[in-house]
Amino acid sequence: TERYDYIACCEVIEHFHNPEKEFRLLRSLLKPEGVLFCMTEVYSEDIAFTKWYYKNDSTHVFFYHAQAFNWIKSNLNYSDVMITKRLITLKT
Repeated sequence: TERYDYIACCEVIEHFHNPEKEFRLLRSLLKPEGVLFCMTEVYSEDIAFTKWYYKNDSTHVFFYHAQAFNWIKSNLNYSDVMITKRLITLKT
């Protein structure tokens, strides 16, 4: 029943087997005007996937790109998203 001003997920979201479910849960745990901070490597087309070190961790089951975070914002009731290198900030 607790809700939080902020939640930090450092090197966690790439391990989500069902990202939509988990981002919905995290959203439900935030207070109005709460913030979800996520730290992960963001994939872009500039990266040669076959040489990308991040994919070599077998526990990483999901990779995100900027469009994925924009989808999360739009579809899971976050009001804003900001991507600054490896830091992704989603606001309620």
